[in-house]
Amino acid sequence: MASQATVPSPSTSTSTVMATDSVKRLLVSPPPSSNTVSPRPYQELLSRVCDGGIAVGIAIVAQLLMAGIQRVLNVNDKVEFPPSVVAMAAIFGLFCACGCIFPGTEDFYRNRLKRPADLLNRHMSIGFTIPFLMICNGSLKDVWVIGPIIGCFALTGLFNTILSYVLALPLQCLMVRWDSGNWSSSDIEKGTPLAEQQQRPNSKLRLPVKSVCDSMHTEDFALGVTPPQSPTPELEAAPTQLVSYFTTLGIWVLANPMLLLAWTLTITVGLPLRLRLSLDTPLSTLLLFALWLSTLAIQSALKTSPYLRPFLRTLLSGLFNAVLWTSLFMAAYLLLDGHLSSRSLQQMLSTLKTDNPLSTSLLKNFGIPMTAGDVALSILNAGLVSWGLKLYEYRLQLLSRAGLTVFTVSSLVALGNVSCGPLLAHTIGVAPASRALAFAARSVTLALGNPVLDTLSADKSLNAAMVVISGVVFQMGLGFGFGRCLERYLVNIGLPPGGRDDSAQDAETRGENDPRTVAAGVTVGINAAAMGTAYLYETKSEAAPYSALSMMALGIMTVVFSTIGPLVTWVLESVAGAA
Repeated sequence: MASQATVPSPSTSTSTVMATDSVKRLLVSPPPSSNTVSPRPYQELLSRVCDGGIAVGIAIVAQLLMAGIQRVLNVNDKVEFPPSVVAMAAIFGLFCACGCIFPGTEDFYRNRLKRPADLLNRHMSIGFTIPFLMICNGSLKDVWVIGPIIGCFALTGLFNTILSYVLALPLQCLMVRWDSGNWSSSDIEKGTPLAEQQQRPNSKLRLPVKSVCDSMHTEDFALGVTPPQSPTPELEAAPTQLVSYFTTLGIWVLANPMLLLAWTLTITVGLPLRLRLSLDTPLSTLLLFALWLSTLAIQSALKTSPYLRPFLRTLLSGLFNAVLWTSLFMAAYLLLDGHLSSRSLQQMLSTLKTDNPLSTSLLKNFGIPMTAGDVALSILNAGLVSWGLKLYEYRLQLLSRAGLTVFTVSSLVALGNVSCGPLLAHTIGVAPASRALAFAARSVTLALGNPVLDTLSADKSLNAAMVVISGVVFQMGLGFGFGRCLERYLVNIGLPPGGRDDSAQDAETRGENDPRTVAAGVTVGINAAAMGTAYLYETKSEAAPYSALSMMALGIMTVVFSTIGPLVTWVLESVAGAA
C-alpha cells in the first residue's frame, strides 16, 4: 500500500506497474503475506531426495526379501508362486498385524513410507521397456502367422474387457444396497471420512495426472521479484528478463535433478567406458534411465503446457507413452551401436537382458553380470513388492465385499484364459502350439506369468509383447479420455434423472466401493496388468487398489489353474495334439 501512495507520475507509473505485474503473473506467483519467504524449492528438493533414498531402501529390502523367499521356495528347480507375489503378501500381512498391535503404524506409513512407495510405483513401468523391445528378438519370423496372432489378440482383448466389466458391475451391485436410486455402501466400506471424500474429485478415471517429473511448478514458490523503483520501462525490461530466465532455469534444475544426473553420467561415464573398454552394460543402463526420465518429463510438459488446446494436450501426452518411446529410442541406440560395431540386432539385444535380476544375483553371488534389462526388471519386482504397502493403505476397501467381487471376477477370467485362450488361438490359426499356449497368460503381468509359461512351454517373447501392448493401449486409451466417455454415456445408465449435479452431490456420500469404481478397477487390472495399475496410481484414481488386487488375483489364479494336472493335460492335448 505504501508503494501505491508514493507514485510520482500517474500516467507513467501506472503503465510501468501494469507491465511489471503482467510479467510477474507470467513468471511468478504473488509473494505470501508474511515478510519472510522460506526457501521452498530447496526444502522440496531435500524432501524429494529423502523420499528417493527411502524408495531405494524399500527396493533393496524387497530384493533381499525376494532372494530369501526364492531360496525357501526353490523357484529355480520347481514352478511355484513368484517370490515377488509372496513378498508382497508378506508385507501386506506384516503391516496389517503391526496395525493391530501398534496404533501408530498408520501414521508411520503415511508420514514416512507413502511418498517413497508412490515414487517407486511411478517408475516401476520401466521394467516393461526391455521386454517390449525383445519383440525384435522373438520367434515371429513367419509373416503368415502375424495376422492370426493380431486377430486373436484383438478378439481376446475385446472379449476380456467386456466380460470383466459386465461381470464386475452387477456382482458388485449385489454386494451393496440400492437406496433411492443411488449407489451406497456400508460405513465400514467407505474407509475414509466424509470430509476427506468431499475434497476429492468425483471422477474415477479422469483425475489430473501428475508425474514425478512435474511435482514442482513456478507458481508454487515465491521468487522474491519486487517492482523496481524506477518509473522508466526501458530500464526495468532487461533485468526482469534476466532474472526470470535464470530463475526459471534454476527451478527446472531443482525439479529434475535425476534427469540431469542420468544424462551427465551417460556422457561422462557410460560413453567413455563403451568407447575405450567396449563395455555395453554401463552405457545401456545409464541411457535407459536417461531416456525414461526424459520421456516422462516431456510427457509431463505436454500434459501441462499452456500453449496447447486441451484436446491436443490429451492427444500428444497419450501418444507420447513413456514405455513405448523409451523402447523406440533404445531400439535406435541398438541399431546405431550395432552398425558402428558391426554386430547384428540379435547380438545387441543379448546385451540388454540375461534374466538375472538383483534378487537372483544375490543367490548366485553375482556370478552372472547384470544388464540394463535386469536392472529394470529388479525395479519392476520391487514395485510389485511395494504394492503390499498400497494394499495396506486400502485395506478397508480390499477386505470389504468389493474384495470378494474382485477375486470372483478375476478367477473366472483366469479360468477362461487358461482353458479357452489357447483353444481359440489354435482355432484361428496361430501356430505352432507354443504361440497358441502363450494366450493362456495373455494379460497376466510378466512377474506372475512366467511360471505359467514354464508349465505350458509357451512362447515368452510373444506373451511379453501381448502384455506390454495391452498396457500401452490401455494407458493411451485412458489418456485419450475413453474412460470418461464410457462413464458419461454408458456407466451412468440407471441413475436418477437429476443429471450430473445430482450425481456429483451423491458422489460425496458414496464410498470407494462404488460398483462403477470397482468395475473400472477390475477391468483395468485384468486387461492392462501392472502398466494400467501404475497409471491409475499415478493419476490417484480411486479404482487403483481394485486394479492392483484384480491384477494379483488374476495372476495368482492363473498360476493355480496351470498347476491342475487334468486341466493342463487337456489343454496341451487339445492344442499340441491337434497340431
